[in-house]
Amino acid sequence: MPFTVALAPMAGYTDRSFRVISSRYGMDYSTTEMVSVKALYYGDKKTRRLMSVSPEEAPVSLQLFGDDAEQFRAVIEKLNEGELPFKSIDINMGCPAPKIVKTGSGSALLKTPDKARAIMRAAVETSRIPVSVKIRKGFLEGDTEGMAIAKIAEEEGVEFVTVHGRSREAYYQGRADWDFIAEVAREISIPVVGNGDIASADEALSHADAGVSGVAIGRGAIGNPFIFREIKAALSGEAIPAPSAEEIIRVAKEHLALSIRDKGEHLGVIEMRKHFIGYLKGMKDAKRHRSHILSLSDPEEIVRYLDEIARLSSTD
Repeated sequence: MPFTVALAPMAGYTDRSFRVISSRYGMDYSTTEMVSVKALYYGDKKTRRLMSVSPEEAPVSLQLFGDDAEQFRAVIEKLNEGELPFKSIDINMGCPAPKIVKTGSGSALLKTPDKARAIMRAAVETSRIPVSVKIRKGFLEGDTEGMAIAKIAEEEGVEFVTVHGRSREAYYQGRADWDFIAEVAREISIPVVGNGDIASADEALSHADAGVSGVAIGRGAIGNPFIFREIKAALSGEAIPAPSAEEIIRVAKEHLALSIRDKGEHLGVIEMRKHFIGYLKGMKDAKRHRSHILSLSDPEEIVRYLDEIARLSSTD
């Protein structure tokens, strides 16, 4: 597996429009937002919309979460009946959200290795495409159950494992433990992708020699799809300038257009608000610009205001 630079799955963020934008800047692959196996099992149509893939995007994994191995088996068998436009089925065993954990899914599976094994086995036996797994270091601070789950993944024929270097208890606080991620990469023979606290090309480069087969960028890519271009350049020994304010604004407008195309004007604008916060980060008068743009609901007004931000930035 060549060294890869991926967009990590983030609920509420890694929808099709964000994945397309990230693909334009050199992302190797991405993962969908979490999709409930239980919802698919019972035929929920709204859930299936999360699985939409664009021909404009780089390869994408379908991330499934659940706690029932037989539901995984049944859902994947049903998926096998149609086209599978995904690079892999990715099993979420790392989500820290209480509503996910209380069902026995996500990072709760770190505490139930037998159940985790059964789910992986059902997926690998059934899926026509490779199976990958996303895990965390452990459940509580100081725990390292993630190592045992990674070894089970290797034993069960999982293609690769993505490791977020925090415990479930830590959520996204503190620093990701890259020493643990490197240890997992040494202990198992299948590829390991590291995840956590990569917000720059330098940070990605510092982990490239840790034995991992790639890095997955999460929060560092919000409003900053340029990070993929920068990391790819750094890996090749090149240095490229940071994006100009004009480029950032242009991409924000492209992202808005994609979001509206996919979700309609009302929802498309609402979904973009959290991305605008990222795009405007670090700009002069960013707080004032954010406050105003988040108050707008008309796409044409938003575009005019973004153009004004670009104009003001070019005259500074």
